[in-house]
Amino acid sequence: MIVEQYGIRYTRVSEGDLETLRYWRNQLFIRNTMQFREYISPSMQKKWFSKINNKNNYYFIIHHEAKKIGLINCKESAVDARIAEGGIFIWDKKYWGSSLPALASLTMLQGVFDVFKSGEMSIATVACDNKKAIDFNIMLGYEITGKTSDGNCHILSLSKERYKTHCSKLIKAAGLFSHNQNDFKLYAEVSSLQTDEINNYILKTSPI
Repeated sequence: MIVEQYGIRYTRVSEGDLETLRYWRNQLFIRNTMQFREYISPSMQKKWFSKINNKNNYYFIIHHEAKKIGLINCKESAVDARIAEGGIFIWDKKYWGSSLPALASLTMLQGVFDVFKSGEMSIATVACDNKKAIDFNIMLGYEITGKTSDGNCHILSLSKERYKTHCSKLIKAAGLFSHNQNDFKLYAEVSSLQTDEINNYILKTSPI
């Protein structure tokens, strides 16, 4: 599965991406911002992939200017709950402080709320000491609504209604910033690793 929007390309994570992801995820400047901060071994990475390689989890490598620069994901917090949990990390420091993380997040939110219409709420779990990530999510319209049971992370929520009112201006600005590359493009075939909403969208939009 490939998604394109705002001049950014996203490819769904495959087994061939695991070592690249493991390398960057284990870097201290990434690990220290995460809820799970232990070193990830090859076997742990493979176990993780076997757990998320299904229709309820969508992890994408972010590509910009022909470079792999980060990871973004959207997953169901619980089957049939219509609540999507998102996350993003950028390992290429060139893009820290740029508009790219916001553009990538807007694409994932549009996928959930506008394109596939598969969710009513998006949530994010962010370490309490990761102020930059908390501020980033608040900029996107998320609100702090709770904490994890261990008290180490904030839970932030963005309802579909708040997305509609808060993100409309951001989406318009994103289109202008990317020189009108604002069409959400999906390249994929029908698959058991995709939800019915996505497969129906593919069938609906495929040329006859």
